[in-house]
Amino acid sequence: MNRTTIVLAAAIVAAAVAFGIYLWHAQSPHVAPPAGVPAPGTAPAAPTARIAPPADCRLPGPPPVAPDGATASLADMKLGQSAIQNFVLQLEAYQACRDNQADHAPPGTSAAQKDDWIKQGDDAVDEAHALADAFSAQLKLFNARGGSQ
Repeated sequence: MNRTTIVLAAAIVAAAVAFGIYLWHAQSPHVAPPAGVPAPGTAPAAPTARIAPPADCRLPGPPPVAPDGATASLADMKLGQSAIQNFVLQLEAYQACRDNQADHAPPGTSAAQKDDWIKQGDDAVDEAHALADAFSAQLKLFNARGGSQ
């Protein structure tokens, strides 16, 4: 498989997982739905003029490690790909949160603070690219040894 196929497949899997979590939350009466999602059977909230930023944008935990392409099994590579893709999506969500925070900062927030939030989001996406590159390098090793067979 080439890199584009892997990234596309991982994105589809991540979207399916996210949708499954949404459905689980929406159908579980004992679990409150995620913020911004109306509970089943209720009317959605009236739209507001501006979206308030979350109180705190949380950077995801430690990054997953790409499997060693020289020794990993196909299952290890698929699991590693899934873990990295999920983490990349979390980093992209963190960047979106920081951008939203800068775009909707309270009056009086300094330009330096807004720039810092944007830089933090950009740094997270740079980390996402580094993780994807690390996985790609291991995938090349995996494929070179005929690991997909």
